[in-house]
Amino acid sequence: MVVTDLDGTLLREDRTVSERDYRTLLALGGRGLLRVIATGRSLFSARKVLAEDFPIDYLVFSSGAGVMDWPRQRLLQRHSLRRAQVEAAFRVLKAQGLDFMVHRPVPDNHYFTYFCSGRDNPDFRRRCELYREFASPGKEGELVFAPASQLLAVKSPPILTGELEALNEALRPLKVIRATSPLDGESLWIEIFSPQVSKARAGAWLAARHGLARRDVLALGNDYNDLDLLSWAGCSFVVGNAPQELKERFPSVYPHNQSGFTEAVSRWSGLAL
Repeated sequence: MVVTDLDGTLLREDRTVSERDYRTLLALGGRGLLRVIATGRSLFSARKVLAEDFPIDYLVFSSGAGVMDWPRQRLLQRHSLRRAQVEAAFRVLKAQGLDFMVHRPVPDNHYFTYFCSGRDNPDFRRRCELYREFASPGKEGELVFAPASQLLAVKSPPILTGELEALNEALRPLKVIRATSPLDGESLWIEIFSPQVSKARAGAWLAARHGLARRDVLALGNDYNDLDLLSWAGCSFVVGNAPQELKERFPSVYPHNQSGFTEAVSRWSGLAL
């Protein structure tokens, strides 16, 4: 089974897949290997860049909050935060003075209510603008979506390690995933999910569904939100455009703009692609 991240990994900067990587996906399917995309995108957002006939078997979206059988367009798994969990996370983010969003449950999690601290936060404003059709401002003390698929806080750099550790501690036992903003490439996105959510958990569930062991799985990623998946899989690579911290932990292949996906598959499988 091959599990790849999407943005900055399989997708190039122009949000397309190279012809070489597309042919590799077709070749993997022809050899009976499972092809999985594991992305932080919502299902709505993933459909903007993936056609229904795109050659994959499964889509893990929203970092594992949902799993879809892609050829059949059938939702297999979904995870949500319960009301008490949403309220607890809401209080922590408000106390920290963060700008954040509360998203509806899967599969409608492209809808969200947003809460602003009043500080200048261009990346946060840009995301609200991009999704203005689905976004609504929250009222002080009002919680609109409970249960919810996730809360997403946006913080501008610089980010202090101590801040992240303190936030993680305050939000336990909820799942906190760090990601670099795909919008400005700098801001920190702090995504808060149910404890059952992660790309690795979704990958493990799919592997078990098909009787595969971890050693049978290749993972490829480019950012911090891929860490659990990269650490779990039997063989892992990061693309050359990944942060240096990740390239020090995992072997690297060509960047996403140079078909790093195909290089990773070739090195793992021994196939000439």
